[in-house]
Amino acid sequence: MRVHLVVAARRPGVPLPPAVLAAAREGITCAFPVPPATVTAREWLSARGDAALLSWSNEPEGHGTPVMCAGGGRVAGLTGHLADPADADRLLAAPRLGEVAAHAGGCFSVFRASDEEVGAATGLTRACPVFFAETSEVHVFGSRALLVHLAARAAETGSERPGIVWDVPALESMVRIGYFLSDETPFDGVGALPPAAEIRVAAGRRTVTVAPLPEARPRPASRRAMRAQVNELADALLAAVEPLRGTTEPVRLSLTGGRDSRLLAALLHRAGIPFTAATAGEDDHPDVVLARRVASALGVEHRVTRPKRSEDGADLVVPHPLTRTRNVLSACEGMLSAYENVPAATRFDPVPRMSGHGGEILRGGFLQNQEDLEPRALRRRVDGFFTRNADLLTREGREHAEILAAPWRERCRADGPRTLDHFYLMYRVGRWHAASRASLLRTGTPVPPFLDNRVVRTALSIDPVWRRSEEVVHGVIGVFAPRLRDVPIEGKPWRFEAERTETTLLDRVRRRLRPPAPGGRPGNGPGGDVSRAPAAKAWNWRLNPTGELAELLGTGIADARGEVVAEQLTGIFDEAGAATLSAAFPARRVDAAWHLYTVSTMLTEGFADPAPPGLPTLRVPRPASR
Repeated sequence: MRVHLVVAARRPGVPLPPAVLAAAREGITCAFPVPPATVTAREWLSARGDAALLSWSNEPEGHGTPVMCAGGGRVAGLTGHLADPADADRLLAAPRLGEVAAHAGGCFSVFRASDEEVGAATGLTRACPVFFAETSEVHVFGSRALLVHLAARAAETGSERPGIVWDVPALESMVRIGYFLSDETPFDGVGALPPAAEIRVAAGRRTVTVAPLPEARPRPASRRAMRAQVNELADALLAAVEPLRGTTEPVRLSLTGGRDSRLLAALLHRAGIPFTAATAGEDDHPDVVLARRVASALGVEHRVTRPKRSEDGADLVVPHPLTRTRNVLSACEGMLSAYENVPAATRFDPVPRMSGHGGEILRGGFLQNQEDLEPRALRRRVDGFFTRNADLLTREGREHAEILAAPWRERCRADGPRTLDHFYLMYRVGRWHAASRASLLRTGTPVPPFLDNRVVRTALSIDPVWRRSEEVVHGVIGVFAPRLRDVPIEGKPWRFEAERTETTLLDRVRRRLRPPAPGGRPGNGPGGDVSRAPAAKAWNWRLNPTGELAELLGTGIADARGEVVAEQLTGIFDEAGAATLSAAFPARRVDAAWHLYTVSTMLTEGFADPAPPGLPTLRVPRPASR
């Protein structure tokens, strides 16, 4: 992981306040959640002392591009990765940093400084984010929101160890759904730069430029035109994995029975890049069964990682919720709920890793699970993002959510499908995935082809309703690995097959000849039966807390409301909401309980040690049927 911080004086020629740089050097210990002994630091200071670029990394020497590059009187630091290492020089020299950053291949953000100006830019997804703040003395931006906040607070207070000031209204989104549906952060005065945006400070003046997202072309009218767009996306995906051709060890792919990780397996297979596959779950889970078939069809090694169990096998063994939550808070800076599975910090492993996260970009974003495309239904879907669990909030919290909802409701009235497509990119990828990705970058090298700038640009240029049909993704898999066409998918069938009203005689014959899916019946659609096997939804321990786990979640929320932070927490979560959640828990609203537990812990403890001693693991009884 690389962490970068840029500080520039608002008055050119005036040296930066010493407390700001001291606070950054001190604050990195809590803003960079890795063992301090593994961190190396680089610093650049302008000739007049009025600007600085500070960079830290826990990556091995020689891994990827240098932590800090220099040339032409400029220095730059990158997070994430470039598809073409030569783009580092282009980013250093570019007159317009944002324009080059949004078109270069890879998934990254860039921070740049010189004696004349400083700047930073995000890619098309902002999965590698840029956070910014300003005070009466300095402009600050960086890759970790907490570090930006501490530097800005140091400028305001003169303290080298300033306290955190929370943006309490912004936390309404965390309480309701567990991530941010805005450009806000938990920290007062700190915002996230939009996708495809550049922030620049010259002569003490800050400007932010945001490029429009690509316009979608109409759905192709002919099969030939459809194939051309499918091939265009396939070519962009192949270019995205080009840097992996030189890897010394096989890529580790997290493979399920679904669509997105299967596409990655097909992509690596077609590109000739060695990889191994692993699936988490029980041996009879559809993900495991189908992933094993995908791996077998491609001739790659497949491993199964089973959940940790008690010695008698009757219970799952899970972390104490406070341990889990502290880990999520330190890794994701209070921008992701402890409901999510976030890996704990480990030794940095440079072997490239992949998973199917973010693949919905190729399937229409939030359209991919939208059954009804009528305008009224699309408006209800957008409303739902801002009203879900809103009854738990105070009036002020609900009003804050309404303000955020207004522009998206307006956009939905004009173009519902495109709105849900872009909404997914802005927030599910740009905030949820960005927070989750930070936890992965601290311990390894995740390479996400679905978040590559050129892949995203190509995907967004394809009609979102056609992408929703899944015909595009199915077509790309067929280009890369035709043999996977007969391997069923987990869950619902391919949408374009399920929604097809007419089929040819050849289609009907193929259906009858295809073998049944594991645990299913002879099927319809590519690959035989694609209904869930077994039909019941997989058991999820996080949504079924019992005994000690349920008690700890409930007690943690109640205790926080009685702590010093009660005034802050009750600014968004009122007594009526507490009663509503208490009445529903633990049978319902369990996701909201995890979200609120996360926020409560953050407001109570700040960013404490993610691995506190003396907190035992818990045993969660597994249903007998499992």
